[in-house]
Amino acid sequence: MGIFTKNTNNPADNQLSKIAALSNSQLSESIIDMLILRGDGNRCQSICRGNPITNNGKRKQMVKMLAIVMIPILALLGITANFFVGTMETYSRLLTIRQELFLGRELGTFLRYFQRERDMSTLYASRIGPETKSRLLNRYIDTDSALNNLSSWPVSPNNPRPEFQTVDDFTTYLARHRYELDINVLTTAGEIAFYSDCIDVFIKWLYEAISVASSEAIWKSLVAYQEIIVTSENIGRERGYGITFYALGYFRNREEYLMFLESQDIANVTFKFARQLSEIAFNVYDKSLSDHPIVFENIRNMRYEIRSNYSPVAFGSLDLADSWDANMTFYQDVIRQVQLAIATEIDAIMETNAGKSVRNITVFSFMFGAFLLICPLVVFGVYSLTSQIQKYSISIATRTRALKQEKICTDTLLYQMLPKSVAERLKRSEEVLAETFQHATLFFGDIVGFTQISSSSSPLQVVNMLNKLFSCFDKRIEEHDVYKVETIGDAYMVVSGIPKPNGQQHAGEIATMALDLLVHVSSMKIPHIPGKKFQLRIGCHSGSVVAGVVGTKMPRYCLFGESVNVAAKMEALGRPSMIHISETTFDILNTLGGYVMEIRTDDGAKSDPVLMSAFKGIVRTYWLTHKEGFTADDIYLSSRDNTPESDDTYHKLHDNKSHNEDGGKKKNEVNRNQ
Repeated sequence: MGIFTKNTNNPADNQLSKIAALSNSQLSESIIDMLILRGDGNRCQSICRGNPITNNGKRKQMVKMLAIVMIPILALLGITANFFVGTMETYSRLLTIRQELFLGRELGTFLRYFQRERDMSTLYASRIGPETKSRLLNRYIDTDSALNNLSSWPVSPNNPRPEFQTVDDFTTYLARHRYELDINVLTTAGEIAFYSDCIDVFIKWLYEAISVASSEAIWKSLVAYQEIIVTSENIGRERGYGITFYALGYFRNREEYLMFLESQDIANVTFKFARQLSEIAFNVYDKSLSDHPIVFENIRNMRYEIRSNYSPVAFGSLDLADSWDANMTFYQDVIRQVQLAIATEIDAIMETNAGKSVRNITVFSFMFGAFLLICPLVVFGVYSLTSQIQKYSISIATRTRALKQEKICTDTLLYQMLPKSVAERLKRSEEVLAETFQHATLFFGDIVGFTQISSSSSPLQVVNMLNKLFSCFDKRIEEHDVYKVETIGDAYMVVSGIPKPNGQQHAGEIATMALDLLVHVSSMKIPHIPGKKFQLRIGCHSGSVVAGVVGTKMPRYCLFGESVNVAAKMEALGRPSMIHISETTFDILNTLGGYVMEIRTDDGAKSDPVLMSAFKGIVRTYWLTHKEGFTADDIYLSSRDNTPESDDTYHKLHDNKSHNEDGGKKKNEVNRNQ
């Protein structure tokens, strides 16, 4: 390759010139040899060790020492920087969590009043009247006050709902709902759905805010904190549905009853899970249970009444609704105490961790500064060493890329000479043994009158003519499952079923390809002979073939056997612009169906000794005339003047075009028996 052509007096250049012939492992070894020149001991000592007496040698020794020192320094610098960055991220995350938890406490207060507003709105929807309206208006004041006390707006700006983008948007949204309360159709389910939908948005933010510390040691407390939030919300929903039940004395529909049960069950399950994760939650709840047994007993009894869907007062009672509301509010306050206790615990742990992070940051800052002061002392030596290695690396990379490009070109050429599977085995230095293929179909094509055309043409014209013709051939055979064996002069040899067997499809692939080539070649004109078109003589035969690689300097994939000779004879004894096929090919095509064939009636092939030997003295050959999907005019208009029986064949072919596949098979059987 031209890129490696250099002065061969240089040992390093001679080493590079050998790279193209090496494998991957050999290439790596060659690169190492080129860098350190192991073959020349004196030069290796001069380059790697240096003479300590000379200034050049001293510099080399200094570079080596600096490099040895630089490695642990860089390692320590990287470790320190990594710990420093990690500690900073931890400290920043802890501060963020503490801020979010503080905001979460404020949000918890707001949600508490917001849930109470939901309860009163639900009660008002159940029993519309001045008394329930007055209670609801009082709740509006508490909710607005808690909303205004929020230090920042907790909902993420990425929330797609426009009414939650800012506190003003939410205030407007809430005020519009309150204003339309007496205008729209008021239902208990609708009110609970409205307030619960808003609460879910805030709870989602709270989940996202405290989930950033999931990898910390406080993850159990954080999960318990999340579960307590869900518990509190579902207790609020349970309280709202219970208020409706006692206010009316019944549930108005099955859905409200099921929603009550669902809220109660979710609250019980999530709170039980939180108590398992947090010992504080367990202790706070048990203490409240022991201090106020009557309240919890009332809650259990009233829950049982609601689950039984049986009210002591048939038409409802505001007193019972108030009693249920007071008991469940106390229960929710207990849950809130648990939530605050867990939040206090988390905050204390994070405060301790933040103090440790500050101390670690201080230590790492000093270490990092010390390393930064040491590093400039060795930068120059490292730079000198790495710049030299870089030059070698660039040179090697350039040559390696050129080598890969040449390898691609070589592989492309090799795959054109040999089947890819065979070529890959040869590249791996594996032995490629001759192989017998019992089922294959061979194609021989020849230009009619090539000798006369060549005698009246210049060598350049002949080459251009063959190049145009065989380029068309190569392009067309890509559409079929065939392999081009070789091209000798004007002869073109193709096989199907080799080297990759394809069952009985090999005859169909060759037959279709032959018809395809005949159609395209019949319309091609000879470039330097105006008015004269190409004519092909085609022969096909199916049988067993032996295939193997012949030669070492320029290996070729060759086919051997009687079938090759028979296929060549089929082409030699054929006629211009006709496809001459053997009886074995006829049988396979007849089985596949869709091909129109006619028995050859003259004696042009019956007395050939090669065919008589191959077919045991009884020689039957056929003309392949048509396949469903091909146009008869494309094939026969160029051959009617060259075939004695073309007129009859042409009309027969047009008649056969209207037959179905079974009819074609029947005709082929009749022709075969003639």
